[in-house]
Amino acid sequence: MEKDLFGDLPATVRFETEPARRFLSDAVQEYQKCLDSRDTGGVPSHLPRASGLLFGQANGDEITISDIEFVPNVRDSDESVMSEFEGAIAPQFGDVYRNPKRGFWSDDKGVLQAIKHQSAKGLDLMGSIHSHPNWHEIGPPHERYQELSAHPTQMDDYLFGQSCWPVNVIWYVHQSGGGIAHQVAGWRPGPEECDRLSIQIPATIRDEFNVEV
Repeated sequence: MEKDLFGDLPATVRFETEPARRFLSDAVQEYQKCLDSRDTGGVPSHLPRASGLLFGQANGDEITISDIEFVPNVRDSDESVMSEFEGAIAPQFGDVYRNPKRGFWSDDKGVLQAIKHQSAKGLDLMGSIHSHPNWHEIGPPHERYQELSAHPTQMDDYLFGQSCWPVNVIWYVHQSGGGIAHQVAGWRPGPEECDRLSIQIPATIRDEFNVEV
């Protein structure tokens, strides 16, 4: 991948309050479902997955994210997607990806509809956002070998490179101090590995929900 793929596109991404709050609410709801699904041994059965598409504009020195769209997940229902996970992704990145509950794949029709909807408002598809839970600490023992954080996994690197979107945000949700805490980081495909973006989250969101950028 060429280094100048994104030209002079800014590396600073600023979230407006509403899209940040909407994604955070979905991510927390998913994580709480995970905690509520724990068995008597404390191991949850629900693997939380929150994912969305980010829409906005590049304005001077920053990209502004003004809206988010949640599209259907077809990871465990689309035959071609399931085939790719089974035949290409799992052999390359590990057998955990044979689990149909692992990963998120946006429905193509849903993506197209979202683009049309947001284009009518003058907004462009800038990229994606998805959550990472601390599954390496609370998940089934056989799935704890892969440590998750706000950094991309090898699977994330692969998907970011496939989509070639300029903004890819990972929202890490985990337990901390008896509550739920968050770490957020942004990434852009680079020539060898992902380049880090500067993510700006509104102070009201950071303070209210214990968000670290």
